[in-house]
Amino acid sequence: MNYLFDFKFEHFITKTVIKVLYAVFVATSALICAVGFYSNFRDSIWLSLAFIFGFYIVLLLLRVFFEDRVVKFEMAKDLKEIRKKLSAVRETSAVEEFSAVEETSAIEGFSAVEETSASKFLKLDIEPNANLKGANLADRNLRDAKLSGANLSQADLSRADLSRAYMFGANLEAANLEGANLGGVNLGRANLQGAFLKGASLVNTVLEGTNLKSANLEGANLTGASGVANLEFANLKGAKLDTTSLQGSKLKGATMPDGTIHE
Repeated sequence: MNYLFDFKFEHFITKTVIKVLYAVFVATSALICAVGFYSNFRDSIWLSLAFIFGFYIVLLLLRVFFEDRVVKFEMAKDLKEIRKKLSAVRETSAVEEFSAVEETSAIEGFSAVEETSASKFLKLDIEPNANLKGANLADRNLRDAKLSGANLSQADLSRADLSRAYMFGANLEAANLEGANLGGVNLGRANLQGAFLKGASLVNTVLEGTNLKSANLEGANLTGASGVANLEFANLKGAKLDTTSLQGSKLKGATMPDGTIHE
């Protein structure tokens, strides 16, 4: 009975009430059907049968109506739970993010406890098309991160660990990726025009349709990288291209590993 005075509607009694109402309607319909059947049995067998048929039709309609109410109730209940969980996750993530960023920005390197805390936040899947323009993610652990379609233009990702991250269609224009680990990353259709990738590791990286125009890849390791990319005017001086499959890529004006300019 306390639920009747719950003015915040934090608890629901709809489902219980619906069960009772359905039972009452079924019993009432059955009674009316029985009375109608026996009252008209001697006069018209067809009319009696019509009462039985009508009973099942009414029962079917009642069932559909009440099931619709129950489904809507369950949806509202589930949405309420989802909101609670999302609120808890956001609060926890925000605390971990700010704590990790502020503490480690003033201290060189990570302690074991700080690294664990930062990793928990940074390993969370980031929403598709997230706007992280100009973000400071240097030295971050972003292994297996979901960054498809994310805007990371002008972001500082120097020395960040992005191994096996999914960055299809991401925007990394003019981003700082010096010394970053991009091993096994899917950079298909990503935009890295003018990005700074000096000394970065792109071992087994997917570069299908990737825009690396004017990017600085000096000393980068592209061993096993594959795909048809745009490398026009890129700096590949000293880069490792062992077993690299970039056949069909645009190399106009690019500085090759030996220092020559590709025509």
